[in-house]
Amino acid sequence: CDAAICIAVMHHLSTEKRRIRCLSELKRIVKVGGRINVQAWALEQTHDSKRKFHGTDVLVPFNAQPKYLQTPRKENGNNDQNISSVESKGKGVAQMMAEQYNGAEFDSKKNLVVFQRYCHMYRKGELESLCNQVPGLEVLESSYEKGNHVVSLKVCGVGGS
Repeated sequence: CDAAICIAVMHHLSTEKRRIRCLSELKRIVKVGGRINVQAWALEQTHDSKRKFHGTDVLVPFNAQPKYLQTPRKENGNNDQNISSVESKGKGVAQMMAEQYNGAEFDSKKNLVVFQRYCHMYRKGELESLCNQVPGLEVLESSYEKGNHVVSLKVCGVGGS
């Protein structure tokens, strides 16, 4: 393809090896001379940001509406018991769903199921450093925009497909 974008993906990859593999795969699918745009959450947030991170590897709440969740499979693989058959004891659907997902919490104020998701917060220059480890990728531009580090890349074809 001529170009690829990778938005809100890289910060969910937990190791440097996986991050480099992702960039290598982007390079593989984009033809020589093509462009790649990568955006990932920045550790450095503006003073007015609602996000405040206390390290580079953190767990961040993800609020899910129950209507978008499937009832999780039981350990025995039997999923006969659906959410409507669970004894509700006056509980709403969101609270019952939160109780069925291991590690989920129920936010009673927002009536949402809350999961914790892994995020790696990138320091200034870190994305560029990763890109420079992939032969055949050239960093054309790097910037910071609305709490994200952004790199624009060119596929040069050196060092592989």
